[in-house]
Amino acid sequence: MTQVSICTAVIIDDHAPVTIHELARCCEQQIEWVMSLVEHGVLPTLRQTERPEGWVFASAAVARARQVSRLQRDFEVNLDAAALMADLMQEVRSLKLQLRGF
Repeated sequence: MTQVSICTAVIIDDHAPVTIHELARCCEQQIEWVMSLVEHGVLPTLRQTERPEGWVFASAAVARARQVSRLQRDFEVNLDAAALMADLMQEVRSLKLQLRGF
């Protein structure tokens, strides 16, 4: 019997912004979830219009949103806790980079 693994990849271009629809699809979430990230200050927008369909994000927002989504799923925590965990993980990475510089 043959086992098949399906992998997905997201190509992120630092110079190509993403729409709210693309961001939601990359995270396998609903647009309302992305809107809540913006409302809670977890995810900044490059351009925020009156209607969410016009919102545009930096491509780096994909990685952060996916990380928050995974943390919520894996640890069964609310958005605030997942955002705090993501911030702390980023801080640890920054500190490790600083230590390597010495």
